[in-house]
Amino acid sequence: MKKMFKQDMHVLRFEAALVSTEPDDESRRFIISFYCGDDTIQIYEICDKNSGRIGGRFMERKKQTNPVSGRYYTEKDFVIGQIVFLVGFKFRLAKADEYTEKYMEDNSHAFPEASIEVIIEKVKKGAKNFENMQEYAIHLMKVLDPNNDGYVDAEEFTQALK
Repeated sequence: MKKMFKQDMHVLRFEAALVSTEPDDESRRFIISFYCGDDTIQIYEICDKNSGRIGGRFMERKKQTNPVSGRYYTEKDFVIGQIVFLVGFKFRLAKADEYTEKYMEDNSHAFPEASIEVIIEKVKKGAKNFENMQEYAIHLMKVLDPNNDGYVDAEEFTQALK
C-alpha cells in the first residue's frame, strides 16, 4: 500500500516497436505505459491514417509476468533498448518520453544506465589509452563522423551508439 500511495503518480511511457519476422509488423508503433504504483502495464497501438489497422488499446492495463525471470515486471525491467515480452509479443523499447527520462535520471539507483556518473566513468574508461581527455575526444569525434564533414548530426550519433 505504501508503494501504491507513494508511486501512484509515476507513469513511465515508452515508444516501442514490434519485434517480428513479418514485414508488415516492422512499421507498427506502440506506446507502452508502466504504472509504478501497482506495476501494471498498458499498451496502445499508434496507427497512421489509411493504414488498414485500427489503432488504440492493444492491451488492457494489467500486471504481466516476465517469462524470462518468472516474476512480475517491475520498473527496472523497462530500459531503452530492452526487449519485453507482453501478451505473446516481443517489443523493443525504442524511446522514452521526457518525464520518463527525468524519472530514470532521478532514480539512478534503479536505473544505472541513466546515471550521469556511470556514463562519465564509461567515457573515462575509454580514454585510458590516450594521453589526455582532449585527445580522446578528438579521436571519438573522428569515429562518430564517418562522412568527415566536421559535424556529428543526430543520425550519426544514434548509429554510433548502436
